[in-house]
Amino acid sequence: MNVLISVGKTLVLSTLKPFYPLIFLFVWSAGYAMAKLALVYTQPLNLLAFRFLGAFLVLTPLVILWRLPIPNFRQSYALMGTGLFLHLGHFGSIYVGMKLGASASIMALFAASQPVLVIIASALLARKVPAWNIWASLSLGLLGAMLIIGVNMQGNEGYLLGAILGFTAVVGLSIGQVIEKQRKLGIHPIVATWVQYAFASAISIPFALAFEGLIFENAVPFWGAIAFLVFGNSIVGILLMFSMVRQGSIAKVASIMFMVPAVGALIAWLVADEVPKLIAIPGFILAMLGALWTNRIANKALIKSDI
Repeated sequence: MNVLISVGKTLVLSTLKPFYPLIFLFVWSAGYAMAKLALVYTQPLNLLAFRFLGAFLVLTPLVILWRLPIPNFRQSYALMGTGLFLHLGHFGSIYVGMKLGASASIMALFAASQPVLVIIASALLARKVPAWNIWASLSLGLLGAMLIIGVNMQGNEGYLLGAILGFTAVVGLSIGQVIEKQRKLGIHPIVATWVQYAFASAISIPFALAFEGLIFENAVPFWGAIAFLVFGNSIVGILLMFSMVRQGSIAKVASIMFMVPAVGALIAWLVADEVPKLIAIPGFILAMLGALWTNRIANKALIKSDI
């Protein structure tokens, strides 16, 4: 029985492997709009708790059924450290930022800055100073983002603060990815993710109950968004990211992130009814030019350094 399960699992994964980048692009881009939709019916910390607990419960049977080895305390401690950046810090900042008023599309736009942030994080962790063009490409992208924020905020300080949190979220994700790549713990990605979600649940649930209470509206759109965030974003998206980071390189993930803003904005329009303003288009173009420059620099730097 176990042999059949193993063979079936290998066959499915090998068949889908060429489509990993496209699947990741869709689930990651859609996550912003789905989170924005879910936040209509709940609060940020509650959304974190629903997401992490749901993902933990879904992964638990897989860990048991496949008899995956459980990491020791040292490995678990390391996983919790990266999980603090990859999950709690990243998604927590995004959800709070969205609740403050930031749009799903501006959050997706910041994802394009991840390639250069990965380079900066890698350099700083190695105690090196990134080259000038890295800072310049990041500045160009952020300038475009600032123009979009200026157009959309319309005096709403919550939008500005939310956007700042969105950028902070991408910084945390980038740091977490670099640490994840460098540590090489040799743990099955499902188990690693399972441990991190257990930790994230243990943190987010008490915080949600203490600061917000259990609050959600029992509506179909809410549960649909939660289902996507659990299965699509938290499991498929994160596992694909880990798979590409561990088996390939961060450069592959960074290249995909370049396309997230456009796909994310389209999905946000369809799901969250965020209609792009024509006056914001110059800012979007400027941001994408910065992202394009960033992507070219990142591909060369990350591949050269085998990150």
